[in-house]
Amino acid sequence: MSPRNTAPAPAPEKRRTSTLKKVVYVIILLIALSLILQALGLGVVDQREEDTLIERPHAE
Repeated sequence: MSPRNTAPAPAPEKRRTSTLKKVVYVIILLIALSLILQALGLGVVDQREEDTLIERPHAE
């Protein structure tokens, strides 16, 4: 008789690539949404005053 391996089969490794892919897809979607909102004029970056670089004399 040939010797048999009686040890249990090793557990399959957990796949973390699917979780990593989900995180990457969410980040890409957030960036795309941000760019779309920026193009529509609803972005956060454009909400600054237009004349911030112009020096105005103090009203005294």
